[in-house]
Amino acid sequence: MKANRNGWRLGCAAALCAGALAMGCAAARAAFAEAVVSYHPGEGYAVEFGTGAGYTNATAALGAPSRVTVDPDPNWGGVFDVTPFAPPYRKEQLISLGEGGELTLRLGAPVRDDPAHPFGIDFIVYGSAGFVITNGDFSGGGVTDGSLFGNASPGSTKVEVSEDGVRFYELNPSMAPVFDSCFPTDGAGAFGVPTDPSFGPGDFAGRDLEGIRDLYAGSAGGTGFDLAWAMDETGAPAALAEARYVRFLVLAGHAEIDAVATVVPEPGSLALLAAGLTALGIAGARRRR
Repeated sequence: MKANRNGWRLGCAAALCAGALAMGCAAARAAFAEAVVSYHPGEGYAVEFGTGAGYTNATAALGAPSRVTVDPDPNWGGVFDVTPFAPPYRKEQLISLGEGGELTLRLGAPVRDDPAHPFGIDFIVYGSAGFVITNGDFSGGGVTDGSLFGNASPGSTKVEVSEDGVRFYELNPSMAPVFDSCFPTDGAGAFGVPTDPSFGPGDFAGRDLEGIRDLYAGSAGGTGFDLAWAMDETGAPAALAEARYVRFLVLAGHAEIDAVATVVPEPGSLALLAAGLTALGIAGARRRR
């Protein structure tokens, strides 16, 4: 009887564990930056239209990306949804880096190098780039040709990562895209879920907002990066399992950052683990009977 009872307990424990994993998977959330380690604005950083005030409040990069823009201007302000056509633009939302600028952030949870992440992407940077409306309809029926505005120039940015905040590794520039570029943020999407990086701006030509969202497939956009791209001083793979710090550098022009998010694991991976634990518990119970 004791063996049966122990088997039953093991089966129940495995089932409860599997259920907890499944619920944890459903409740999975991206982690965002929690602290500014260092910031140097560089030369030629962005300034606010009208006031000339610099986008130099580094704490704007902390927390989740913007879903709406709240503009208090009495004449043309209001509350505007952030979409790929209407990116965030206020200095309270964005930090700007000019040429020679640098921003180092500590994340609330480590970025983990996981090939099972969607498209192999491990973290996402959200900026202020947007798709240009080319049909002249700015009232909700806009269509783009895939061209961007407010985006950083190709080859003008660099990203480095670190486990301890002391030794940093550059993400291979032949693989790492320019941040504050494609894909413009969609505040209606899921943060921490990457857009398919095989798409380029031209794939969005002729699409309206719903057409863009079809390609985003539930993602909130942003520029995705893979920790596996980290390399040491010799150019060899750094083989980092995780990183807690991310450093952004601008080599030319300027670029803006709204937020950084770790990638949320795909639901299927945790669900499979939960199912496996359940099966293991049932098998163990049967053996003890």
